[in-house]
Amino acid sequence: MGKYTIITFIKYFIKVIDMKPEQGEERREIRRANQARIARLIMEAGSISKGEIAARLGFSMPTTLQHIRELTEAGYVMESGEYGSTGGRKAKMLSIVGDMGFGAGMEITENYISYVLVNLKKQLIRKARIRLPFSRDFSYYESIGNWLQVFLEQTGVEQKKILGVGIALPGMVDPKEKLLIHSHVLHAEHVSFKRFESMVGYPCIVDSDAGGAAYMELSGENRDGVYLSLNDMVGGAVWMNHALYSGDDFRGAQFGHMRIEKNGRSCYCGSKGCLDAYCSTRALTGEDRSLEGFFGMVKKREPEYIRRWDEYLDSLAMGVVNLRCMFGCDVVLGGEVGAYLNDFRKDLDRKVMEYDRLDPDTSFLRIGKCLPESSACGVAVRFTDRFFDRL
Repeated sequence: MGKYTIITFIKYFIKVIDMKPEQGEERREIRRANQARIARLIMEAGSISKGEIAARLGFSMPTTLQHIRELTEAGYVMESGEYGSTGGRKAKMLSIVGDMGFGAGMEITENYISYVLVNLKKQLIRKARIRLPFSRDFSYYESIGNWLQVFLEQTGVEQKKILGVGIALPGMVDPKEKLLIHSHVLHAEHVSFKRFESMVGYPCIVDSDAGGAAYMELSGENRDGVYLSLNDMVGGAVWMNHALYSGDDFRGAQFGHMRIEKNGRSCYCGSKGCLDAYCSTRALTGEDRSLEGFFGMVKKREPEYIRRWDEYLDSLAMGVVNLRCMFGCDVVLGGEVGAYLNDFRKDLDRKVMEYDRLDPDTSFLRIGKCLPESSACGVAVRFTDRFFDRL
C-alpha cells in the first residue's frame, strides 16, 4: 500500500470517527432514498440496464453499481436477461423481483364484486368475480370481507406480503375519509369503509372506479392525461403532475355531465344534453343491453345499428374535442365501449377532425387497454407503487 493511499485511508477513518450521529443517519437516509429511486425506476421501466439507470438518475457508475449490488443482495432486484450485442460485452437487463410484495384490489358494482391480486411488476396474478348484490346491511360488509380472505388464501401468498387492499367504487369518493359520497349506480350516499379496514386487517384505500382505471392506464407516464370512462355511466379522471386531480370537494372530472346539446336528452342527474345521455352503454344499446350483440349487428351492417353507432361516435368526438380544448393533453378512452373502439378508430378520428378546426392531428387521442379488471388493478397497484418508499 503506497504512502498516499495509507494517508488517504487514515484521513477517511478519522473523518468517520469524528462524524456526528445525525450526520451518519443523514447519509443512511440519502442512501435509502437513492436506492428507492433506482428500484422505482426499474419497476416503471420493466427492464433496464445499469448504464441507463446511471444516465437517467445522474448517478456515477460506481455509485449505481454499489446500490444495485445491495438491492440485489436484499432480494429486490434481479438480472432478467441481456441486451443485444453492440460489439462489446452484452449489457445485463435488470428487473424487479415481482413476488416481494402484492397489492389486492376490489371493484364493487351493483350486483358483483371483483377481486384481483397484482405483484410489484403490476402483473395480474389472480382474479375472481362473485355475484353479491350491494346492500348497506352489515352482513354485506362481512360477506365481502370473508370472500376477500378466501380469495387471498387461494392465491397462496404469505399474509405478510399483502401490502394492502384497494376498493374501487362507482361514484363520487372521498379517499381521505374512505367514504363513498354518492353513487347513482348503487343508489347510496355517505357509505364509510373505515370499519372495513379494521375488519379485514389490511391497510385500505378507496377511489372511484374511473380513478382506479385511470391510474392503471396513466401512472408511470411523464405526461398529463385525461381519462374518459365509457361504461353504464360516463365518468372520468384527470392525471396531472404525476397524480390524480380530484377537484374541490372531489367534484372534478365529472365528464359525464358535460353538456354537449342544449335541451337535449334527459340525464339521470336531472339536466338535459349531458354526455352521459349520449355516450353511456345504456344510451348505445338501448333495450339490447349487450355490447357484444350490438357490435355484432354493426358488423353485419344492420342499418338501425349503424345509425345508432354513427350518432354515438359523433357525440363521443364532440366530448373528446371539448376535453382536448380544456386540458390540452392526451385523451384516453376506456371502459366497456372503449374495448371496441380500435376497430372504428378511423371513423372516430374523422369525426374528431371535423369538430376540432384548431388541430388536425389526432395523435393525442388514445384507446386504453380497457381490461375488465382495470379499476380493481388500478387501486391495487397503489400499494405496490409505494413499496419502495419504505426501503
